Formats: sequence, C-alpha cells, structure tokens
Amino acid sequence: MKSTYKYIYILILALTTSCQDPFELTRNDIITEDVVFEDETLANAFLADLYERSLFQLKGGFADNNVNLINSFGGEARNFAPWQGPFGSVIGPVFNEQGAGSLNYWPYELIREANVFIESLSLSTSLNEDFISVRTSEARFLRAWAYFEMVKRYGGVPLVTTALSSNASDEELLVPRNSEKEIYDFIGSEMDEIAVILPSQPTELGRVSRWAALALKSRAMLYAASVANFGNQQLDGLLGFPASEANSYYQRSLDASNEILTSGPFALYNKLPDDKVRNFIDLFVDENGNPEVIFAEHFDATAGKGHNWDRFAHPDGFGYEWNSNFPVYLETLELFDFVDGRSGKIDRTLYDGANLFDPEDYFGNRDPRMRASISYPGMPLRGKLTFYHHSTTFTNPETGLRETSESPTFVIPGSNGWLAKAPSRNVDAGGNPTSLQIRKRMDESLPEPGPGELSSTDYIIFRLGEIYLNYVEAAFYLADPNGDMQARMNELRDRAGMPALSIAEITEDKIRQERRVELAFESQVFWDLRRWRIAVEELDLVMRHRMRFDYDFDAGQYTIQISDGDKGRLRSHPERNYYYALGLSRIADNPNLVENPGY
Repeated sequence: MKSTYKYIYILILALTTSCQDPFELTRNDIITEDVVFEDETLANAFLADLYERSLFQLKGGFADNNVNLINSFGGEARNFAPWQGPFGSVIGPVFNEQGAGSLNYWPYELIREANVFIESLSLSTSLNEDFISVRTSEARFLRAWAYFEMVKRYGGVPLVTTALSSNASDEELLVPRNSEKEIYDFIGSEMDEIAVILPSQPTELGRVSRWAALALKSRAMLYAASVANFGNQQLDGLLGFPASEANSYYQRSLDASNEILTSGPFALYNKLPDDKVRNFIDLFVDENGNPEVIFAEHFDATAGKGHNWDRFAHPDGFGYEWNSNFPVYLETLELFDFVDGRSGKIDRTLYDGANLFDPEDYFGNRDPRMRASISYPGMPLRGKLTFYHHSTTFTNPETGLRETSESPTFVIPGSNGWLAKAPSRNVDAGGNPTSLQIRKRMDESLPEPGPGELSSTDYIIFRLGEIYLNYVEAAFYLADPNGDMQARMNELRDRAGMPALSIAEITEDKIRQERRVELAFESQVFWDLRRWRIAVEELDLVMRHRMRFDYDFDAGQYTIQISDGDKGRLRSHPERNYYYALGLSRIADNPNLVENPGY
C-alpha cells in the first residue's frame, strides 16, 4: 500500500504545481474538496493518509523504540535503558490528573478527517458506487479503530460522527462524553454494517476486508463483555456496563469469531508442522501466502516506510549496531509450561547460583512458543549460538584444573567457539539486561545489516490465532454453547506442539495463560490484564526479575541467580488507572467533559 500511495502523493504534487501568472490572485496550491472527491486517485490518497495516521501500533521515541511500550506496560518485557519510554515512562510513574502520559491518545483531528471523507465521498456524482461504498467503509473502520483505542484508555468519550464546521456554535463543538457502552455499541454496529460491504480479499496490501471488520468486532465485543463481567459501573453509567449484559457481548464476540473460523479463507499457520519452533517463528515474518494473517500494517523500507524492530530485537553479536533492546522478565518465561505438563514456574529457591540446570530441558522442553518468542542462552541463530552467560567454568586441558573466566573475548579451549562471557549488551549495559530478550517478529533471514538499515516486515494486527482465543474465552463464559470450546483450544495448542487439554482443564486461569503465551509481545497482554480487572494484582508494585546465567562447560549446564529486574524500580497500576484521566487541559478546553474517578 505504501509504495502505491507514494506515487499518488507524487501525482498530487504535480496537480498542485502547475504554471500560473504570478499576478493571478486565485491560489493553485490547494486541491479543493469538490475535486478530491470526484477523482478516484485523489480520494485514494486522502484515505491512504488516514491509514498512515491510524494507531495500529505505538511508535514514537528515538528511532521508534516505543514499539515495545505496551509490552513493557504489561510487565512482559521492557527496553534496556531508562531514558527510553518503555522503561522510564512505564516503571515508577503513577498517572495523575494531567492525563494518560505516554499512553495518551485523543485523535479527534483524525476522526474529523474520516468524517469529512465519509460524508464528502458519499456525495460524489462521478465516482463508481461500489468504489464509494467500499472506500467509505474503510474509513468507517479506521474511525471505529480510533474510538476503540480511546475507549480502552478512558472509557466513554465524545462520539462525533459528523464533520463539525469551524463556524459551529459552542454547543455543537463542546461535545460531552458518551458512555463507555455507547462507544462499544457504536464499534459493534459499525462493523456489522461494513462487514457486508467490504470485499473478502482487499484490493491492496494493508487495506481492511470484511474479515478485518469481523476481527475488530470479535476483539472489541470481548473487551466490552469483560468490562461488564469484571468491572463496575461508575459516574452514573458513563463508565462500565450492567453486569447482566456481559453475556450479550460475549455472544456477539463469539458469533464474529465463529464466522471467521467457519467461513473465512484463513488457517492456522502450519507450513512446518514437524518443527514447531521454526513454524511459530516464521508465522510473523512469512509474507508469501501466509494463511493466518487477517489484517496487517504494510511496511516497505524501499518506499520510505520501514521500521527498526530487527535492529532492536537482535542480540549483541549479529551485526546490528543497536541491539539487545528488549529484555524479557523471568515472570514471562514462567508462563511457558513444559511439553510434558510440568508448570513453567520453577521453585525459585533453586535459583541459588549452585544448582545446575540442563538447558536441553530448561529451555528445550518448554512450550515451543517460548523458544520462538524469547531469545535465550545457547539459542541457535544465523548459524551461531546466542550467549547470555556472565562466566564459564571449565577444566583447563593444560593444567587439569577447574578455572572460571569472565572474558568476553576468551574462547574455551576445545569448545568450537564458546565464549567465556556473552557480548556486553546481552549481559552488562549498566545492569539492565535480564539475560532473556524478545525474539518474536525478528526476521532471521535478513542479511547482515548496515548502519541504520530499516526492515520491511509487516506488523500483524489481526491473526487467526487470536480469533481462536477470543472464541474460547467467550465460549467459556457462555457455557460452551456450540460444544466445540475444547476442540478449538486444542487445535491451537496442537499447532504449538503442546498436549491437549481435557474439558476440566480449560479453566479461566488456563484460558488466560494460553492467551498470554500465544500472544506474548503482540501488545495485547496489557490490555487483557486491564479488561480482566487483574492489572492491580499483576502490575501494581509487583517486582519483576532478571536472571544471571553462569555456564559450567564440563557439565554442559547453567547455574541461575535472580534479582530485581528494574534497578530497584516498580511499576504502578492503582485501581483508578483502569480509566486514565482525560486531563486538566482537555477539561479546561471543554467544560462539558466529566473527569474520570480518582483524578
């Protein structure tokens, strides 16, 4: 999509720079609306700008290092340096009456432009009717997405579906908040209406289809159901839902998910069924007929739209000048159980720096999704090994004595390249590394990079794996109305290489764990913890831990120690943070807005 729109932008420039008498008073550097919405190319360019400005993933920060912000808020991982937003703005601060901090999002300029597009294109007298209906439906999706991003943060917000004139009265401009329920109902009804208009297959990469609309409905209605089920009504109904309505939203989510699962042209990615780890790795980077992707943000570095994920995610020692940027916590590792059914949570008293752990079991026998999602000590990568250990103890073949080395340049004799200590940014860097890092979404097929080289891997917004999880969660609370909750759960686990669960084993806790494992580092866990209303117990003043690995070369095993993972800092998520403050400045600008409780 990006490359197509680049040429549209060039065409717009050409249209706006024609020759003109310098004394002619009529400007020719502005394209008027009556021209834009009567020209297919210009209308597409307008819509392309809306796509580009939509918040499909958080960016910002130096070199867009905020791409890991939501994962950091969710306690899954963080960035290595306190000056980066996903560390400094996440760990420690309590959001106050000033607003939502680094999570702030109030995109009414984008919503106004979407409203302009929807209204104006609908009045076109020369464009094809199908073109008009499909393109306006795409804009309605983007508008609904903007409201979804706001309702997750603030609850009810002003619902504006017309393009307000600059000459509008204060009464028209100072719009009060709609209820949280009204926003979710709007999203659901919009997706119902546009799903029957949008094509099954998008005309270009990065455009939404009917399945993307159903996927948004599946996710948004599940969020609404959770708020009704686990939250409380506040501000005279402005926030929250009646608990009695939870099942109706679970049902709407279930129905949308079921339509995708039974009628959609998708399948769980399973091109390498005999290699569960590589299969799950490839799911996020394979753009050659990937059957699991429902909707993705398209990237093309050659067309001017690239990203730095691979630079950030690659461990030190693989050619990227900026690397090892996403440390993962012990608590995240513990979510991944073992393939033989053992819990992923090891008795922490064993992490005493003396007990030996066999990496073939400790890492190799865990849920394959762990090895596909997390970089770990001894991990094979690009024909080499990835090192995260602080020292190596070995028997010196010359003296026969046991020795310990902490030199990152010393190679253990007879080891075929085993470094006594990992490269600096994997284990040092001011004490910030956790000795685990995010691996998911890392494209290991890229050539050795040059300085500042950007990547083009698409960012998956909706995929079938999530729809399975949405379906199972909704089915659980509805008492499995279609009788296939267990089958759906086990289809997903079988793809991952994990043993099937009995119906009795599919509990609320197990469903949540499965979701946190399958969707790890996909910027969803944080929002899940909030909608389940367990973010306070999971995140508020709860310490996360880092790991220290030391290698015994003779035994081929590691000793492990754990310590505070954030240099003495703690996250905060008090009860009031389930709804962030609109902020004093917005209240001052619009006195009809009511602030959220606790601010």
